Amino acid sequence: MRLLTVLCFCLFATSFVSAQNEGYAETTVLAHQAQETTYDADLGLHQGRERTLLGDLDLSGAWGGPTYNYSMTGDDWALVRGGFGGLEFGEEFFLGYGGWKGRESFTVDNPTDASPDFQFQHSGFILAYSPLSDKVIHPRITTIIGPGKIDINPQFVPAGEDSRDRMLVGQAMVGFELNLFQWFRLGVDGGYRFASGVDTPTITAQDVSGTVLQIEARFGFSW
Repeated sequence: MRLLTVLCFCLFATSFVSAQNEGYAETTVLAHQAQETTYDADLGLHQGRERTLLGDLDLSGAWGGPTYNYSMTGDDWALVRGGFGGLEFGEEFFLGYGGWKGRESFTVDNPTDASPDFQFQHSGFILAYSPLSDKVIHPRITTIIGPGKIDINPQFVPAGEDSRDRMLVGQAMVGFELNLFQWFRLGVDGGYRFASGVDTPTITAQDVSGTVLQIEARFGFSW
């Protein structure tokens, strides 16, 4: 009788353990399948995402405003005024376009009484990087590249010659930005302007190039 009881108990225990093992195995298989499905979905989403110039950075704001700078010209400085507008990506990168025009005449290096003066203006694409943009005061690096032109004072242009010349202008600056309000930032920058392709008898690329000190008001918002 005791032997029969022991055999029944062993049979019951074996059946119970087998059922538990089957349930655990089934749960493990389902969990593994769910994990594979999630991985495949994520992989498909990642593979289907397009590559962009700024990587995975998302549009995060829009800004624009006026710009005032003093540009070294010859032995003097001239005021250049303009404006810009563009889009912000990842709260640190800015891509935009602007245009600027001298409000005073430019002069050549080492001028004489016979040296010409000229009007200068340029425009171009803006690429700026502002690390730590969430801080009240943070650094900012800006590059600008685009077309430019000069108009020489007609009294210094011989008859039959063109008083206008076009060129490529680049500008590199570094400075800091102050977050005054969520919709208003103030930037102070310093840098250098480069000119290439100047082709006149009396004015060279070196005359157009020069140091730049700039103040810029930026209005807009980040979301």
